[in-house]
Amino acid sequence: MDRWHGLTDFLSSMQYWSEVQNALAEGGKFRSAAPLYEPPYLDGNRLVVPRGPGNAEDSEGYTDYSILDQNDYFSIRSSGRSRGNLYSESSESWFGIFSDAGKHFLASEVALTTRLRIPGKRLEIVTRRWKNLGLAPSWTEVAQPNPGGFVDSKTYYRSDNPTRFYITVNPDTTTAFLLDLNWRDLNSALSEGIPGIEHVPMPKFSDD
Repeated sequence: MDRWHGLTDFLSSMQYWSEVQNALAEGGKFRSAAPLYEPPYLDGNRLVVPRGPGNAEDSEGYTDYSILDQNDYFSIRSSGRSRGNLYSESSESWFGIFSDAGKHFLASEVALTTRLRIPGKRLEIVTRRWKNLGLAPSWTEVAQPNPGGFVDSKTYYRSDNPTRFYITVNPDTTTAFLLDLNWRDLNSALSEGIPGIEHVPMPKFSDD
């Protein structure tokens, strides 16, 4: 299977969210410039996600993201500067397939940030609807060190397809529910309740 299967859907989703952020900014309903990210691009075995105007370096610092293919898994990488201190590239999440890494990044670093930057309207944190439901059906967890060497860690994987797994530094059962959504349902759930974006068209996805 193509190692980067799902890349087209991820890029379409990123473009959709850029259009959402632009629409919000044009309507005066966004707490920063837009968009948050420029179009991602492949650089060897790494998908680079460039910072956009909404994530420009400021007095607080900056964060650069990428998704790295490390053969056995895909890791979401971050590096940058925080309050004057540079920090080297590191990862706090790993995934068996690219599309799951992309969905996690979209939810945690794109959609959540967008929702939090809408003034005057406290939107639901989407993942909280699954917080008390335990692990999603067909997912299993096993305690084992993560690739970064942290011993007190868990791997979550699909019982019917163990190549689909994810590892996060902190216990995280809600991500399984997100990963089980197809791209359209994922984007629909993440954009639910955002005002004034009805005219922003949802793209077509390969799993529609």
